Amino acid sequence: MSEKFPAQGYKDNVLSDCFADAQRYLLDHYLDVDRAHVLMLAEQGIISQEELATILRAIESLDVEAIRGAEYDGSVEDLFYFIQREITRGCGDSDVAGKLHTARSRNDIDVTIYRLYLRQQALDLLKVCGELHRVFLDLAAQHHESLMPAYTHTQPAQPTTVAHYLLAMAENTGRDISRLQHAYENMNLCPLGACAITTTGFPVNRHRVSELLGFTKPTRNSYGSIASVDYFTEQLGATAAMLINVGKFAQEFLLMAMMEFDVIRLPDGYVQASSIMPQKRNPVAIEHVRAIASKALGQVLGVMTSVHNTPFGDINDVEDDLQPLNFSAIRDAIRAVSLLAHSLAAAEFNLELLRERAESNYITVTELADVIVRREKIPFSLAHRIVANCVKQSTAAKTAISYDMLQQAAKKELNRGLELSHQEFEDALSAENFVAVRTIYGGPAPTETQSALAEQRQAEHGNAEWLQRARTGLSDARLNLENTIRVVLEES
Repeated sequence: MSEKFPAQGYKDNVLSDCFADAQRYLLDHYLDVDRAHVLMLAEQGIISQEELATILRAIESLDVEAIRGAEYDGSVEDLFYFIQREITRGCGDSDVAGKLHTARSRNDIDVTIYRLYLRQQALDLLKVCGELHRVFLDLAAQHHESLMPAYTHTQPAQPTTVAHYLLAMAENTGRDISRLQHAYENMNLCPLGACAITTTGFPVNRHRVSELLGFTKPTRNSYGSIASVDYFTEQLGATAAMLINVGKFAQEFLLMAMMEFDVIRLPDGYVQASSIMPQKRNPVAIEHVRAIASKALGQVLGVMTSVHNTPFGDINDVEDDLQPLNFSAIRDAIRAVSLLAHSLAAAEFNLELLRERAESNYITVTELADVIVRREKIPFSLAHRIVANCVKQSTAAKTAISYDMLQQAAKKELNRGLELSHQEFEDALSAENFVAVRTIYGGPAPTETQSALAEQRQAEHGNAEWLQRARTGLSDARLNLENTIRVVLEES
């Protein structure tokens, strides 16, 4: 015996969850789409002014919070039909209420409401990325001359400065912001009017509904409006790149917070004690950054896997079951970035220990080899061999490299001593000198990091202005929609 729609198994496993997700994420956007669409229908003469006023009154009289809290009972398929039923009741005339659905489809409605929710999330993510960028810059501004060791392959490599180190992260974050901005701009296009997939024979004005909903403009091709999913995969791709950066940053600071490194300290508000070990100061805030970012990245990869081989058309795989995973991924990305920004803004560097380590483990000897090349006019490979031999001898003897040791190594390789003076030798092994002479574009010398910081400050201001314009565009559109509705209702 066949079951009446919806079958209990379908209701329990699909429709109930989709209804609850739509209530949580999409209810307000459904209503805004209804408002913008019905205004356009009247402006185009497709419905009358009287019909417009009746439908708008029904929409504005809805008990939105009651709808948001309603239990799914299977009497309608989903939230869309639930809302339409309530609007029909408010109109008191099913024929008038039915005109709201003229020249539109569930298809173009759905891809529009998904964009409406995602674009607000996208701006929230851009906001916290901007805050993290600013934290890096504020910290860098304090540490142009604060020496620290740079690492390659997790081993001490060469001296640099805290500013140089943090500016590298700032530049990464700046590129993340640029990618996210571009994704937002491609997302902020309006699919309404594409209908099922080929538009409509009614004389709709797609530019008008786009304007009322705060989109930049309509999507161009109606087939692609329905079939394309890159409005969210580009957003998620940019988010994934950002999350990978955040995960690498978190790993760096967790290592730096280890007692064995002991070069960054979080205040008490960002650490956790142990229930058994009284001495513990666990840097849990940054652990949570890494965990939440990993969770968000996992969700992104789950979405990409789900959609990568689906048909190019209207298909459930990219709709109600999947969209909440998009929303959750972006929400967790926002949490991870915001927490990292707050944690670092409160952190302190152990500058004395960092400076000491910038002079240790032979990490200045690249400059010694460079000085020999410049002073003696010999190939770098030969100077490299001389210095490497000194390092081996020094390590075996457990002493620092001495001027005499260098001269002996040179005689072995060159059959002569070096003209390099003792003072030149001492300067070449100084971490401060190592940094100071690296004035090349992108280098760690204070003059160069100050220049780089100025460039990043300019980018910071540009990003803040971009975000303000985007937010203002949405708020202005919202105000315009509300005012247009108010005028219609006052005049009817």
